Amino acid sequence: MMLLTFLLNLFFFVQQPYTEIIDGYTDKLSAFPGDSIELYLNATAINKHDVKLYDLAGKEVSKVNVKVFPQSPSVENAFENGLAYKKTCKVMVPNLISGVYMWANKIPFIIKTRNPKIVVVYSSNTVNAYCNSGGKSLYSFNSSDQKAAPKVSFLRPMPLPSPSEAFLRWLPQQPYKDVGYITDMDLDDYEAIKKSELIIIPGHSEYWTLQARKNFDRFVREGKNAMILSGNTMWWQVRYNEKKDRLICYRNAEADPVKSPKLKTINWCDPSLKYSILSSTGTDFQNAGYGRKIDKGWDGFKIVKNSPLLEGTNLTTGDILRCPSDELDGAPLLKIENDVPLLDYQQLGFKQVEIVGYDFVWRGGKDGVATWIVFKATESSGTVINTASTDWCSYRGIGSNADIKKITDTMIRKLINNENVFSTNILNPVN
Repeated sequence: MMLLTFLLNLFFFVQQPYTEIIDGYTDKLSAFPGDSIELYLNATAINKHDVKLYDLAGKEVSKVNVKVFPQSPSVENAFENGLAYKKTCKVMVPNLISGVYMWANKIPFIIKTRNPKIVVVYSSNTVNAYCNSGGKSLYSFNSSDQKAAPKVSFLRPMPLPSPSEAFLRWLPQQPYKDVGYITDMDLDDYEAIKKSELIIIPGHSEYWTLQARKNFDRFVREGKNAMILSGNTMWWQVRYNEKKDRLICYRNAEADPVKSPKLKTINWCDPSLKYSILSSTGTDFQNAGYGRKIDKGWDGFKIVKNSPLLEGTNLTTGDILRCPSDELDGAPLLKIENDVPLLDYQQLGFKQVEIVGYDFVWRGGKDGVATWIVFKATESSGTVINTASTDWCSYRGIGSNADIKKITDTMIRKLINNENVFSTNILNPVN
């Protein structure tokens, strides 16, 4: 009898088709525990299946047993309109700590928390901008017909942001308490960061709405601190459609039908927008450029001063902190004298600012200088540390360099405790 039962179970097991989740997306990129979200999944077979939720350490933290089935895009211009998969199920967000999670270990999803002490901004806009799911992205190089789209949908499969993935996997393993994660879109609501003390912008945070920039600046202006562990930061202005399921960026003022000149989806450094990137971050991409190319630099930062940010490392003036980077930002400089970049204090206008390290890069056939800086814009504003690199948080940076791990830990600790992050007490001589 036992043998017969075993054979019957084996028979039915063999008859079941192998099921795997191929891809999918959620109707919301982020939500609070207890909220309802919808899953849209594409599977290899029709079957009842345990769809598991994983943290970034690969640990299963929740699951839902639902019927899954094969799907394919069912609308034209799926890159803009969304893939229009049929809804797989509606689920309640489990009661988990805030973080980045993966449905089926493939579909990123952010669980939020209210009023965290430290808030991390997940670069959802930049991920969407580069994603060509459905045929196009905001770029010609990976779009059909080599023609970029001016609008892309959030309702399509998207990967983890590779420039910040190593940081997103590293941070939850550290002993920081009360850390919350939000998306770029969440940053449009000041309530998401209002009671936080430190905001962290990791990876490649290239696409910003006007409201997100205003909220970031307000946060720092009100005395809160910020860490920009990103390069090519705040390069393009974007906006969302009314349903907030599309990212819009025409890259050309004349092509953009919006009437308000201040909402044109063009480079933030364009004078017509009257909102300098430098005023928010102290650096911008047009002052620096591309690393890991034929340039005069070191694929990393040459240390200018024995900064308190270097505590716990053996780095000192003249040493190189290796950090091969795709794109880097730079502060405005007057010149480089005796191997030290001299800041254009007048253009920045900050109360206190200093360079920790720099690298030579290039852009458009011209040499540029990338700068890792620390600044305090006014007496009452918070302190901003800007490492100015798209790869500080990638596997080239924090994922493989022990010094970058240590420095990142030191920067977080000092900012959250309001400790000194400047090497001297010298203020901007222009002021």
